[in-house]
Amino acid sequence: MKIKHLLALLSFFFLIISCSKEKVVIVSPQGSSNRILYGVDKLKSTLEAENYEVIVAASGENNKAEDYTIYVEESAADTLAKEGYSISTEGKSIRIIGNDASGAMYGCMELISRIKDVRKIPSDINLTDQPEMVLRGACIGVQKPYYLPGRTVYEYPYTEETFPWFYDKALWIEYLDMLAANKMNSLYLWNGHPFASLVKLKDYPYAVEVDDVTFKKNEEMFSFLTEEADKRGIWVIQMFYNILVSKPFAEHHGIKTQDRSRPITPLV
Repeated sequence: MKIKHLLALLSFFFLIISCSKEKVVIVSPQGSSNRILYGVDKLKSTLEAENYEVIVAASGENNKAEDYTIYVEESAADTLAKEGYSISTEGKSIRIIGNDASGAMYGCMELISRIKDVRKIPSDINLTDQPEMVLRGACIGVQKPYYLPGRTVYEYPYTEETFPWFYDKALWIEYLDMLAANKMNSLYLWNGHPFASLVKLKDYPYAVEVDDVTFKKNEEMFSFLTEEADKRGIWVIQMFYNILVSKPFAEHHGIKTQDRSRPITPLV
């Protein structure tokens, strides 16, 4: 009987805790962009981690009066620059307005940061902010600090053997989340000649330097990466060194992959 009584008390205790949760409704416009939805989702997860009960709703939907209401929207205004945002509070109501979808998302990121600082919804927050730089990002070298067998500097095909981390979707999600949390909007992938791993040209089918399975996987990974990056307002930029041709292309035509004294010819 004592165990039954203890279990009953514990159940009652957890029921009290559950009922005491403050309720938050996050409201965004119908048909909001993926960037706003991403910001709202991250805000929801943060609030739930701090023991709030969260409901996500679209503008116009009927919701009971809750403890807090957070509005997230975009509205181009002269007072906000590109990717700029404002956050204002009025009682239990918080309004996040972005000049564009990225700005609204950054407003969510800012509120998330402040919630994490004080472990609750701030009682008073009124600010306007915007990025100082047009492009803010991180550079990843899809290269090695050594030469691959039979190759020279800058020659690194996109393969799972050479770059296993590039094909790790969970790792990319974690990395892209970090970029978004720090309000970065660009990701630079550096490689000497990536096109022979990513593009097939009708006139030069022999120029591709990865097998068909790897090529399809590369296409799929780039689609995944760019779509996930776009949700976070991040532009993926493939950088390259325009001084070489792919190894199979060079072997087909009996030339070097790179020759800095080589004159410009119709072939290259």
